[in-house]
Amino acid sequence: MKFVITYTTRSGGTAADNIASAESAQKLLAGWAPSGTMQQWVQRCDGQGGFAVVENESAADLLRDLATWSPWLEFELYPVVDITESTAITQDALAAAQAVI
Repeated sequence: MKFVITYTTRSGGTAADNIASAESAQKLLAGWAPSGTMQQWVQRCDGQGGFAVVENESAADLLRDLATWSPWLEFELYPVVDITESTAITQDALAAAQAVI
């Protein structure tokens, strides 16, 4: 399955706390690899979070990835379908709905 993940940094703490937190997150990132295929990972220019497009067949593995980062980040997760696939599904659904109107 494909997912779009949005994340924001956890708020709170002093400037020193935030720096220490960012440094520890950088250490984790240096040795971390996602369980699925990261198709795209972008950072917001305001430094407050970012977006990722991930393919992963295991909800448990995805949970493990997000749980690993949860001390630093808050997540929203959206299952998505490629537009070419969704167009065909939508056309079929519209045809089914039209048949009963």
